[in-house]
Amino acid sequence: MGSPIRVLVSCGLLLAGWGCASDDRGPILARDPRVATSQVGEMQLNIRLMISFDANKDGLVTRDEVEAGLRAQFEAADTDRNGSLNLNEIQAENARRWQASGTGSSPLIDWNQDGTVGFPEFSGTAHSVFAQLDRDRGGTLAGVELEAPRVRGVIRPPARNARRESDMGA
Repeated sequence: MGSPIRVLVSCGLLLAGWGCASDDRGPILARDPRVATSQVGEMQLNIRLMISFDANKDGLVTRDEVEAGLRAQFEAADTDRNGSLNLNEIQAENARRWQASGTGSSPLIDWNQDGTVGFPEFSGTAHSVFAQLDRDRGGTLAGVELEAPRVRGVIRPPARNARRESDMGA
């Protein structure tokens, strides 16, 4: 192999290995503390969503618990029991989600634009969140997988009624 090709192949292998390496420290947060704080807030919402599926309240969330919870929610939303949600059912479920979580809710969207929302569309967000949080790919969320990372470097404004040193004659 010629020298330039050898260098390119070596660099490619090095980059591939670096990209696949994992140190199990969890999600990578933005360097800007304000952005990182927003990311952590979203993670906290996702973790709360997963914990809501912990049917036996043992502190572990299994893939089966998530699936069973999603099936129960879908069946409750499918008021005409036809296996898919029509526009009225979609609107009612979105209103329920908004009432429960406000801006943190994940609205149902008819991704395949067939006029209904089937179970795959209904459960897609929760399945994605579970896969994202299941860092060890064990099929169970536990321990640090259910904890949002802490953000360092965030400067919190002083309390409104806190007196500054200059006010105290220091």
